[in-house]
This record gives sequence, structure tokens and C-alpha cells, in this order.
Amino acid sequence: MFRNWYRDCSGASTPQEIFKGYTAHLKSQGMTEEQIKAQLGMVQRGIGAHQREIMPMIYDKAFTSQEATFRREPAEFVVKMTEGLRPGRALDVAMGQGRNSIWLAKKGWDVTGYDISAAGLKEAQDLASKAGVKIKSVQAFHDDFDYGVEVWDLIVMVFPMASMSDEKYLGRVKKSLKKGGVVLVEQFNSPSTSGAKGPANALYQSFADMRVLHYEDTVAASDWGLVAQARIGRILAEKE
Repeated sequence: MFRNWYRDCSGASTPQEIFKGYTAHLKSQGMTEEQIKAQLGMVQRGIGAHQREIMPMIYDKAFTSQEATFRREPAEFVVKMTEGLRPGRALDVAMGQGRNSIWLAKKGWDVTGYDISAAGLKEAQDLASKAGVKIKSVQAFHDDFDYGVEVWDLIVMVFPMASMSDEKYLGRVKKSLKKGGVVLVEQFNSPSTSGAKGPANALYQSFADMRVLHYEDTVAASDWGLVAQARIGRILAEKE
């Protein structure tokens, strides 16, 4: 039921939007609140059990949609925070269509990016070719990608849909940075758009063992999902 609906629906790119849209669909089918709750629970369990099959499908749809569901230009935070940095090897986590990868490549960075969406990666390569730059792209989940050890001068994580409270995962990220390398994160601080702030200073604390060069916890329009007023966390931290 869910897959058939999702295949034909439009305008739903983030998990929150997807479940909101599916809830409205179930209501239109005459389901009771109890039935809807049971159906949503079944879908959530199904996604959890089959993430490697379903999540690429969700992001493939987002990256091939004709509707504007995310910002196509490079993230303003990336542009601002990397200004003046000496180009080196950069990793773009969850690169999508490569908006940040391509901008960095234009600035002289040697860029590798990865994402779970084959459609997004294809578009990234097509756009890079049109821009006259080369980027390396890899299809992988966060758990599968080989970050390496002391490989990167810059790691960009813009709405990566990865937990910044996952110490094991962040350990891989930090270990892969060269000494003096920096990691840049922009993400939702709260999954809610109703004014919830999320845990205080959580993103800062995730990188407290590094030199924090810039930190924000603010309300702003989001590049992903184009939420007008979202709680956004941004950080730039250096490995010493």
C-alpha cells in the first residue's frame, strides 16, 4: 500500500513530509485514527527493517522530482566557511546532486562524495561535466563508506541524515581528517517544524574534542525540504 502511494505521490522528499502526506492519503481513504496509527507503525517498522532497499528509493525520487524540494545552489554556509581555506582533499557526505562538491571542485579542491541515491550521483556527474570539473562519486551508506585514516583536509556534511550523537560513526569521521583538517556540519537540530529547539548544544558537544571555529543554533530556512522556519545547527571544527 505504502509503496504504491509513494511511487505516484509528488512533493514529499523528507521523512517528515512523506509521513504527513501518507497520513493525509490514509484519511482520504476513510481510515480511522487508530487504523492510521497502526498503518504508520507498520510502515516505519518496514522501513527500519528494509532501509537499504527503501531509503535509496526515497532519495532517488527526491533527486529526480521536478518539484523544488531542496536548494540547488551550494550551501551558503559551505561557501562562507571555506572561503580562504587552502584547497586539498575534500569529502562531501551525502552529496546528493553534488551542489557543494561541484562548487568546491571549481575552487580547486580534489573532491570525493558519496550518497545512497544512484539518481543523485548520476545527476552530480552530469552537472560536474557541464561545469567543466571532475569529482569522484561513490554509492554507499554511511556505514559502508571507507573514510580512511588522515585522508581529508575538509569534510562537508550538509543535511547528511546521520546522527551526530553516534560516537562510533563520528569517531570514523574524525579519524579520517588530517591534522589541521576541518569538518563542516549543517543539519536540522530538531525533526519538528513546530518550534521545537532540540537538545541544547548537542551539535557543539559532538565536536567538543576538536577546536570549534564556528557554531550556530538558529532558526532559518532549510536547504533540504525548503522549510521556511527550521531549527538549524551549524558547526565548523578543526582537528588539532
